[in-house]
Amino acid sequence: MDIYDIAKATGYSTATVSRVINKQKNVSKKARDKIEKVIKESGYTPNRIARSLAKRSSQLVGIMVPDIRKYFESQSAYELEKRLEASGYSTLLCVTTDELKKKRAYLDLLIENQVEAIIGVGSTYEQEEFYDTLIEVSENIPMAMLNVSPVRKSSRIVNVYIDEIDAMDQAVSLFAKKGYKKPLYVSLDTGYQTRSYVAKKAGFIEALYRYYPKADFVEYKLKDYRADMGLLIDFVRKRGFDAIQFELDSLAVIFYKAFVNRGFKVPEDLAIIGFDNIDATEFTNQRITTIDQRIERQVELACESLFKIMDNQTPRTDIMIKAELVEKETI
Repeated sequence: MDIYDIAKATGYSTATVSRVINKQKNVSKKARDKIEKVIKESGYTPNRIARSLAKRSSQLVGIMVPDIRKYFESQSAYELEKRLEASGYSTLLCVTTDELKKKRAYLDLLIENQVEAIIGVGSTYEQEEFYDTLIEVSENIPMAMLNVSPVRKSSRIVNVYIDEIDAMDQAVSLFAKKGYKKPLYVSLDTGYQTRSYVAKKAGFIEALYRYYPKADFVEYKLKDYRADMGLLIDFVRKRGFDAIQFELDSLAVIFYKAFVNRGFKVPEDLAIIGFDNIDATEFTNQRITTIDQRIERQVELACESLFKIMDNQTPRTDIMIKAELVEKETI
C-alpha cells in the first residue's frame, strides 16, 4: 500500500494523507483518526514519505517524460538538465510512459527520493485524473509542466506551452501567400488524442477557412508511417493536393524522401511544412520548413517561475508563448 491507496481507502486527498503522515496540525480530528486507522491496519510504514515531506535540501529535481525517444521530450530533458545543473541542482529522469499507473508510480518514486521540485514534459500529463494527483502533490512539492495547458488552476504548478492555433495560422497563411491552392493535414494515428494534437488540428482548420474560404478540410491519418507513405503519395496525387502540413517533422522527413524518390519535385509539385524543427529537417536534400516550439525559451520560463515558487514568491503559472515558423526550402 502506498500514499495513493491510503487516500483512496479513506476518501481523503493525498495532500491530507501527507499532512497526517508528517504530523501537521491543519487536519481535522475525524480525518486524522480515519487515516491513522487505515495506516495501522494496513501495516504501512510511512517513514519514507515522512522524510520526503520534511524540509528538503536534496538539491534534486525530478524530470518526467512519457517517451524519451521523441524529439520534444528528449530535447526538453537535455535543456532542463543543463539549466538546472547551472543553478546547482542534480536531476532524476523518469520515463513514465502514458499509463496512469506507471505515471503515479514514478511520481511516488520522486517523492521517495526527496526531490525539491518536479518538472513534467508533454501533453500526456494533462490527463485529468493524473493532473488532479499533480495538484495534490504540488502542495508539498512545486512543479512545472512543459507543453501542458493547465487542466485546473494551481498556484504551485507552472504550465508553459506554445500557441498551436497561432502556429498553424502562420503555416497556412504562408501556403496562401505562396500561391498554393489545396492544403492537406497529415497526422499520426496513435489511438488517442492529446491536447497538443487537438490544438494543432483545430488551428489548421481555423486557418484553412480563414485563408481558403471555399476549401474542404481533409486529414490523412498515418498508422504505419513508413509503410503507408506510398498510399499517402497516391492519395495526394489523386486528390490534387499541392501542400501538406504535417503534425510532426518525423512524418515530413520520411514523406519527403519517399516523394522525391518517386520522381516528384518539392516545392514545385508539393509544398511541405513540418512541426518541431528537429535536426533531421536540416539533412534532407532540401531543408524542410517547420514550426519551432522554442524549447529553450519554454525551459527558461518554466525554471524561472519554478524557482520563484521554491523561494515562496508568486510567479506566473499559466504561460503561453508564440511558436516560430522557420521557412526553409520546401515551400
